[in-house]
Amino acid sequence: MEFLEKYIEVAGYFPDWKNRKQFQDNDVKRPIKGPEDAEECFSVVLLGLKNTIKRKPHFLQEELKEEYYRWINAVGIDVNNCPERLKHILFGFNEILEGRSEKFDRDLENSEQTLDPNSSEYAEEFNKTFAAVQAPLRNERKVAESLADKKHNEIHIESKFSGNAEKGKNAIGRVASSTRNHHNFHFFPQNKVSCKFKFN
Repeated sequence: MEFLEKYIEVAGYFPDWKNRKQFQDNDVKRPIKGPEDAEECFSVVLLGLKNTIKRKPHFLQEELKEEYYRWINAVGIDVNNCPERLKHILFGFNEILEGRSEKFDRDLENSEQTLDPNSSEYAEEFNKTFAAVQAPLRNERKVAESLADKKHNEIHIESKFSGNAEKGKNAIGRVASSTRNHHNFHFFPQNKVSCKFKFN
């Protein structure tokens, strides 16, 4: 959720975000050029999350969802104050946590190649993106090491957020149901030629 908080901060969705955010010392150190760059990096982090949680036991997926709901409630995002673009991001994040990644997968499959893979710009962007996901992966590795050789009933996951999970779940449900034209929202820049043929 650290990268989600960084994205919201860079996008400037809430003037009081400094008071709302839950990670006061955010581990995302990669320089971010603006909202589009932050959103693209967050989408890459989502890809990593999607691939990670599908290999985890069901109870861990449930814990992640509970944490997400607590976070939603703790930061005070609801249907009345959530900008439309952020609604799509949060709804998509929730869908991935629920194991429904079909839209995300289609967006990834149809994503536009924005840089030539043989160019120096491509190498630079690849390195930046790789560096950006290292902090969350490092944290995940620490957690994985601490859980090694433990059975699920021996694991206690302490909540990082003070929010109410049930209220957060209700809030994200209302945000999701108010999202308009989610099929027109894309997590990655889309290949226009493929889109044209797919939807006509």
